[in-house]
Amino acid sequence: MNTYHQLYRFLISLCLTTALLTGCADELDIVPVSDITSAGFWNTEDDAQAYLTGIYDKLRDVYNTTLFFEDRSDSFAPGDIGPVSEAWSQSLSASNAPNWDDWYNLIYHCNLLLKETENISFREETDKNQVKAEAHFIRAFAYFSLARIWGEVPLELTPLESADAELKPRAPLSDVFQQIKSDVEQSLNLFADNIIADKNKVSRPAALALKADVMLWTGKVLGGGQADFEVALSALNEIESTGVTLLDDTDKLANYWSIFSSENENHEEIIFSLFFKYQEQDGMYATNLTSWGINVQGADNYQDLPVTEANRARAVYAPSPKLRDLYAEYPEDVRNEIVIIDAITTDATTGAVDTILTCFNKFRGTVYDDRYFDNDINVYRWGGLLLLKAEALAALNRTQEAVMALDLVRARANTPAYAGPMDQQSVEKTVLEERWRELVGELKRWPDLVRFYHGGTINIYEEVPNLQGKNSYPLYFPVHQSVLDNNELLTQTEGYE
Repeated sequence: MNTYHQLYRFLISLCLTTALLTGCADELDIVPVSDITSAGFWNTEDDAQAYLTGIYDKLRDVYNTTLFFEDRSDSFAPGDIGPVSEAWSQSLSASNAPNWDDWYNLIYHCNLLLKETENISFREETDKNQVKAEAHFIRAFAYFSLARIWGEVPLELTPLESADAELKPRAPLSDVFQQIKSDVEQSLNLFADNIIADKNKVSRPAALALKADVMLWTGKVLGGGQADFEVALSALNEIESTGVTLLDDTDKLANYWSIFSSENENHEEIIFSLFFKYQEQDGMYATNLTSWGINVQGADNYQDLPVTEANRARAVYAPSPKLRDLYAEYPEDVRNEIVIIDAITTDATTGAVDTILTCFNKFRGTVYDDRYFDNDINVYRWGGLLLLKAEALAALNRTQEAVMALDLVRARANTPAYAGPMDQQSVEKTVLEERWRELVGELKRWPDLVRFYHGGTINIYEEVPNLQGKNSYPLYFPVHQSVLDNNELLTQTEGYE
């Protein structure tokens, strides 16, 4: 990100209250505001910009994991090293659940920035509005993430100034999504234009993408139905009018690779991504999807494998057999070799080929003195949003138009145009499968499965191997016991009591 040098100033100010930032995390990550910091920091627009940069860094930290949005899906099989998460094995409980404190810490900082920015004079009002727009987006995205992970969650919209602040119960989902939608609309209204000046910063097209994402969720999971699907489609059409596009498909393989290249500073397809860079932050979650080189020594194709010489990559997960079967349906699909790679050996006598290890190949990082995983995390890109558009159209039973959007993505991947049945459920199942092919490993699969399950397209308990035979197992995460112990108003997620 062009503004990452500002992070230093943010961290210097933040260190004045480090103890306070973590001291109350067992409640809602309540963070007292330091009088020293307030008096010495919130004076100029540069302070607000620097603090916003720190918020992006925090967002990157909490989102940089497969735990919430991939592990529970059907994308992964256990890797050669492990261990897999309780989320993958569908054996979650109050004692092993992830804690939501880091998400609330992110929300706290958004709340503080929104409060303090109001009192700062900017040279240009549009710059002030830009800061507020980005903060509203990030807060909306944080609550949208929390609601998809835990369901009902407490709502906190002010920067709490005391550890004695009022504890809050889990708010109804209707209230949570009302706030999410309000933040999205405030973000959209504050942006001055539809320009994506920096793919590592939130823009108005990114806020439109979040709006569509939210409306498809509420339309299916919360029963909003056709009205919500229409709003989602309208947002996606507005994004398309801004000029975002799939890359020219004259070199399909190279163009699909470029979406994930750590060297790609700007990209016509990417709307919003989280910044990673060698020696700044290079621990992208792909470290759990590939291997340490020592595990594949002797492989014929060792030089082609995305492995590290040092022990910084751990093969926690491998592509699932179901995923491999999906790609096998279209051998000509350029995504096959990009997503999955086998470490192989050949018997010199018999010529028999043996697979030592299979890993993901999508996020290869960059080789410096060793390989470092510095691929950006693509939060929203047009390939995924085109398929979200196909989903919205199919949900409205406009299947011909849905297939037109679907086929744009398939053409770029070098797969044939859809020629199957045109009934709504058949098209919806195909859109779901295509989103998996296109977006696997990009933290979309579990929300997709939940959304299409509630929409009546699939039975998630049949789709996910580790959910088979567990038809009453909750699709939300449990709340960690320590969080419950520190807030008597909180109740456990239904199904885990």
